[in-house]
Amino acid sequence: MRLRAPTEQMLEWRERTARFRSAARQGKTPGEIAELHDLPLAAVERVLAPIEHPRISDPVRLLRGHSSLPGTAPADIQLYWLGFLMVAGHIWGQGSSLALVVTLGEESRKYIATFTADITLDRIHCEFCYSSTVGWQVYLRDQGLCKALFPWGVPSDLHGDDSALLDDLPKEFAIPFICGYVDGNKSFASSSDRPGSDGFTVRGTAAVLARINSMVERHWGVSGRIVTSPGDRSALKFSNPVGRALHSQLDTFTSRSRA
Repeated sequence: MRLRAPTEQMLEWRERTARFRSAARQGKTPGEIAELHDLPLAAVERVLAPIEHPRISDPVRLLRGHSSLPGTAPADIQLYWLGFLMVAGHIWGQGSSLALVVTLGEESRKYIATFTADITLDRIHCEFCYSSTVGWQVYLRDQGLCKALFPWGVPSDLHGDDSALLDDLPKEFAIPFICGYVDGNKSFASSSDRPGSDGFTVRGTAAVLARINSMVERHWGVSGRIVTSPGDRSALKFSNPVGRALHSQLDTFTSRSRA
């Protein structure tokens, strides 16, 4: 698929939406946000309307320390799949045409069975296709699922890439998120998550990698080196012994690829 260039109005809407969500995660009420931006309260409330999904939590509620609602997936499982989708997922379309597209590369298609078991209650129709450039991809056409993932910052045609949520992840959520991101990198043949003599590398957009690097430094006091490249395949490199130390932290979470 080819992205349409967003209009100036769309870019302004994306930026405003991201600011509203960030402020809410920091504890500001819709009323305070509306007053700060001199906007009607209803306009802010529309943007910040809580997620209504049986398995996915609302990020503001979860990150503000509230417990998950009954029936939702465990928080660490949700954060794992968020990390995975940040690198291997994209939401295409609008309205009734919304579809979550997940790139699996040469990874097992059983991965999606684990994802749907973790994150959905109803059976979702999955369409698999094979690309000569990226390998296997799966299309999950579920409007409710896509709408629930928007506030979490999963890349989308509608909202663009909003990874600001990573600035707010506590340490207990950072570990499953990074595990998911590392596993999502396995979908791309050029990526390596295996710790070796030179450490390990993950790839993605420069903006997301910068936030991951900042998150690692915030929680563990170490950082990697970002090597930028054209497009969306920059690299974040962790040299040893930092790479091995980080992997020891990630090993405390059981990857859903082994579920």
